[in-house]
Amino acid sequence: MKTMPSVDAQNHFGVLIDTAQIEVVSVTRKGRTVAYVMSPDVAQDWVDGQIAMQAEQSGFLSTEETEDFLNSIRNAVD
Repeated sequence: MKTMPSVDAQNHFGVLIDTAQIEVVSVTRKGRTVAYVMSPDVAQDWVDGQIAMQAEQSGFLSTEETEDFLNSIRNAVD
């Protein structure tokens, strides 16, 4: 994960966006992370993973069942 100060993110926005297509970028202000910038594909994978973990932890579905459910939603949208 690359780290970029917020002033650099503002002054070099194109570089921020290009880098975020390759890896997650942590944007910092005064040494503290204030945002993460990532491509839509990475973001969707992260969201899907969070949903799957929460569902499994609550006893809602197994990992395999959750994966099947998420794939069925993706296939319905495509």
